[in-house]
Amino acid sequence: MKRTESRELAFKTIYSKFFNSAATTEDIFENADAQNLEFVKKILNNFAAHYTEINECITSHLKNYTLDRLNKIDLAIIVVAVIELNYIKENPKEVVINEAVELAKKYSTEKSHKFINGLLADIIK
Repeated sequence: MKRTESRELAFKTIYSKFFNSAATTEDIFENADAQNLEFVKKILNNFAAHYTEINECITSHLKNYTLDRLNKIDLAIIVVAVIELNYIKENPKEVVINEAVELAKKYSTEKSHKFINGLLADIIK
């Protein structure tokens, strides 16, 4: 599993947690190799440990939006990126943003990738 796939797995897990906070992650991790599984676990552990701070970071950079108005897919993508940018810091910021944009192109609306790109660019300033 590549780092891109790990991000995608983390995004899907966080997205599912928005709808079912009691959901387990064991089934999701079946096909992950050890190195990338550790990366996914870092993301999910930071999600659990810093949920309020992550939401505050995102909210403070939203213009004319609230968290409640955000598409849940977009929010999950943004959360993964914010965790990487603010807590894990293993990859260049540009790579993290590009990966978030690619996830948005794959899973979200036609305009979401531009919104996510702009929001994350504002966050890293």
